[in-house]
Amino acid sequence: MKQERSNGNADKIDNGTLEPPPGPAPLWVACHTLLAGHEEEFLSCWKKVEAAFQEDDVHDLRVASRRLREGLALFSPCLPAKKSRQLRKQLKKVTTLLGELRNTDEAALFFSALTPEETPHSRNEVGELLAQLKDERERAHKKLRKDLKSLNLNPLQSDLAALPLEQNLFDNAAVDHFMSVALFAAGAIMERARTLAELLPRAVHQADSEAQHQLRIAVKKMRYRLEIIAPLLKRDYQELHGALKGYQEVLGKLHDIDVFRQMLQERIDDRPGRRELLHVMAQKRRRLHATFLEKLKINPLGSIGERVRDAL
Repeated sequence: MKQERSNGNADKIDNGTLEPPPGPAPLWVACHTLLAGHEEEFLSCWKKVEAAFQEDDVHDLRVASRRLREGLALFSPCLPAKKSRQLRKQLKKVTTLLGELRNTDEAALFFSALTPEETPHSRNEVGELLAQLKDERERAHKKLRKDLKSLNLNPLQSDLAALPLEQNLFDNAAVDHFMSVALFAAGAIMERARTLAELLPRAVHQADSEAQHQLRIAVKKMRYRLEIIAPLLKRDYQELHGALKGYQEVLGKLHDIDVFRQMLQERIDDRPGRRELLHVMAQKRRRLHATFLEKLKINPLGSIGERVRDAL
């Protein structure tokens, strides 16, 4: 149910936003250079939410927390293992806290966008759902404000700042700290690409919603990984990023409908209005899946990993 809006900070990233590591930088230098900007973005988003608690800022903080988690996962072979795991766990807690409010908002947007022409016999059911979601949003809003206040940003900020100081270049057999960062990034991108390749054959079947859900998560992680290594790319960043974003959006909407369908069945008893809504949602899902298949023909998802690797 978690859909990213187009005005988030993710869309402001391009391969000219951050300076690439100077020259053929070794991995141990480049990993902290590439992480630094995303650490700053996360902290900046947090402070904006604390100051004003605006919806877009809450969304941006959630995206920033996800991207920084992916950055820590990407460079985990050359970071202190225990500290890296702890930081990812702390960031996941932030992401989870922000999720409930976003989920409620997306459900309200979906049902409120259904037109009278689409739902001539289910306006009462739509009204019931929207009333419930309004109450839930108010409760989620209050809970989130309280939960965020209970979290202390200072320890997390200190741990992020100390991360380079705890790195031991000669006590990690998982990776050569002096290897080319571009070579490391190529391997990391292909690691994510293999996951996409494994999930894609199942996801093309309309009924396999679980595979589509898992593919959505994998595409999102690939997109974040691309955004992190963006300064290293020599070409095609905007095209590759746009393709991943398009896949993420259509797969996200497919997952939304699956979640909203379950919500409808749990909250509204079986009657003609509910059956009409389920029919409308099934039609929307078929159209979205057809759009997904069309994207695969125009810009094959299976080749994006290789294209990123070749652009490094």
